[in-house]
Amino acid sequence: MRAHSLPGTLLKDLPVKVICLAAAVILLLFHRVTTLSERFFSVPLDVVTPAGLAVASSFPKTVRITMRGAGDAIFPILEEDVDASVSLDSHHTPGVYRAEVKVERKGSAQGVEPLDIRVDPQSITFTLEPLTEKHVALSPDLKGTPAYGYEMIQSGVTPQNVIIRGAKSRVQSVTSLSTEEIDLTGRSDSFATKVKILLPSTLLKIAGEAAADFRATIQEAVVQRTFDSVVVAPFDLSPHLALKTVLAPGSVKMQGTQLSVDAVRPEHLHLLLDLGGVKRAGTFTLQTRPDAAPGVTVLDWSPRDATVDIVASGK
Repeated sequence: MRAHSLPGTLLKDLPVKVICLAAAVILLLFHRVTTLSERFFSVPLDVVTPAGLAVASSFPKTVRITMRGAGDAIFPILEEDVDASVSLDSHHTPGVYRAEVKVERKGSAQGVEPLDIRVDPQSITFTLEPLTEKHVALSPDLKGTPAYGYEMIQSGVTPQNVIIRGAKSRVQSVTSLSTEEIDLTGRSDSFATKVKILLPSTLLKIAGEAAADFRATIQEAVVQRTFDSVVVAPFDLSPHLALKTVLAPGSVKMQGTQLSVDAVRPEHLHLLLDLGGVKRAGTFTLQTRPDAAPGVTVLDWSPRDATVDIVASGK
């Protein structure tokens, strides 16, 4: 029997051996792929703009991250360990540009292998315009009403004007700003609070703190009310005399806090007519005066005087 040479042995059935090796590699790669895990989450998108320019077009504030790797390696990775950013620093004139979203590993994501990180979207189109600023008026957004019987007599917000910054077209479209809602419902005391300033677009920024100080003065409401059908009540007439005249009812106009005026009962009001000075029968014109009511001020009443006929009572 003749021994085969080593090169001959190696080269024998070479095509079959190459196919077998390729199949083994494919099986190994397939095994690794099928044993890898995927994880998805969203991270904020950081956009770097060149000096003097600002983004005018809307763009996603977050991007979707897909991580593929060994399960025990990728699941401990935190969202803050992956940064997504777009740099527009290379563009120095206004225009429309498309930029790639770049992903950077940090923290627990560093050194993890195998690790495939994909980002969606992979690129974004941006419109750059000149950076502009503008002064705009600020007003509070008030909701509801104070408690019954109370009113807001004064309010104010500081600052009354703010500076906004952003792309030229965005800034020019804003004429005023308002705060977040300030609820007055049920309030009976003066108060002060700090409130957020609302912007119509996230592409706009406020120079300085994006908050304002609001103050309101609330006190009991002062109201006026006229009570009609008030009885004119004569008193102190001598028992030897009698009132012949039928007195028509009058009216009383009062002012006070809402709660004090509400407490006045119309049936308890009178226009008093003092007949104590009448000593004989006849016709007399006398002044009336209203009853005193606690907590309120009488502004006016009618009639101011009444003419009465007095006759002998026969007693």
